[in-house]
Amino acid sequence: MKKKVLLIDHDVALTLQVKRYLENEGFDVYICNNVIEGFNEANNNQYNLIILDIVTPNLDGFELLKSLKAIYTGPLMILTARDEHFDRIYALEHGADDYLLKPVNQRELLARIKVNIRRSVGEGRQTSTSNININKIHLSRGTREVYCDHNLLELTGSEFEVLYFLMANAGKINSKESISKSVFGRPVTYYDRSIDMHISNIRKKISQHREQPHIKTVRGLGYTFLLEASHHHVNVSAMTS
Repeated sequence: MKKKVLLIDHDVALTLQVKRYLENEGFDVYICNNVIEGFNEANNNQYNLIILDIVTPNLDGFELLKSLKAIYTGPLMILTARDEHFDRIYALEHGADDYLLKPVNQRELLARIKVNIRRSVGEGRQTSTSNININKIHLSRGTREVYCDHNLLELTGSEFEVLYFLMANAGKINSKESISKSVFGRPVTYYDRSIDMHISNIRKKISQHREQPHIKTVRGLGYTFLLEASHHHVNVSAMTS
């Protein structure tokens, strides 16, 4: 069955170009050049992925992003000409799973779409039945749920995958490069702080229920998920380093 992509962007020429390319690659693409129409379409129909431009006429694109995250649980990618550092951070903090700049290389766009959809349906390198319990954090790969002291954490798709990678490699120091390649299928660029932002968001959500630190920053090397000797049990099927 074809994967369905919703493209919300007022740039008519660009959306038609992207639509033709993705449809040639086997996707079913629906275009909304009006943001209100796009929101209603996302609310009324099922899509495997949404691509959104935060530069929108007559409406704050970030408000649209937050409104979409309230009704849509799948992966949401930003495709925009806005290259401000703040915009990228703000979008990731408010639920975007990826952030690409225009003009975008079509092959890179395709690769990012495939990675985000694959992660959202649990077809990544880890099996869907994996469960991990460490330091009072319980992660279920099958249900894609994470609990902290029995409290459900509301994580985005990217945050879930980053946390899974860290927990599956708990006690090890994981570089941003290794996290990015495993989770997003791409190397880290010099100015890319998406991994840092996802981890910052995860920490904030965990801290709402536990003050004890779980993810440690190792300066110059990366991140590690902390083990607690008396309170950890790992049960991961086909875990790979």
